[in-house]
Amino acid sequence: MLKDLGNMMKLQKELKNVQKSLKKSESSAESQDGLIKVTVNGEFSMVDISIDESLLEAGNRQKLEKQIISTANKAVATAKEYAAKEMGKLTGGMNIPGLDKFFG
Repeated sequence: MLKDLGNMMKLQKELKNVQKSLKKSESSAESQDGLIKVTVNGEFSMVDISIDESLLEAGNRQKLEKQIISTANKAVATAKEYAAKEMGKLTGGMNIPGLDKFFG
């Protein structure tokens, strides 16, 4: 029983370390044409966006908006995949109910 408690405390400490690491991480994605780049942090918040001048000059606002949304969503998906991979290392690939709430 004490061994199980010790293992749970160790897992909890390791989980906190992974959470801290993920918060500091950043993931980026580019639009298909490479003219938009979006970076999100480990909390899935956008921290940077780069838009090529040619897109701004083209004046197609609707296309630009769609590309920004698509690229931002790709960056968030990349961040979520990274978080799942890091959690998989911690849990040994086991699916632990409720653990996913920590990562979006």
